[in-house]
Amino acid sequence: MSVASYATNHDHAICYRLELLPGQVKLRLWEPSAMTTEQAEQPLPYLYVANFTFNTMAEAEASLREHLLNNGAFDVPDSNFPHEGEIAILPYPTWNDGSP
Repeated sequence: MSVASYATNHDHAICYRLELLPGQVKLRLWEPSAMTTEQAEQPLPYLYVANFTFNTMAEAEASLREHLLNNGAFDVPDSNFPHEGEIAILPYPTWNDGSP
């Protein structure tokens, strides 16, 4: 079973962590893979993970907001995110390829 097949059968969420360090802000994003009865076939506990570094919290929050909205989240705040969280998203791609 491929990693993609885990994503189509369960609720979806994107997890994040904001870490404020001297002179920079670290943003870590990941989408957990669904738990199944076939754990031996599941290669990783997430579908993807991404790490970013920003100069300010405002830049990090803007990037987080854009990522969440592009991936099917609703009612995403402009700022003041908790330092760690999990946001529900739509289970299918939400981007538009420009087709009519």
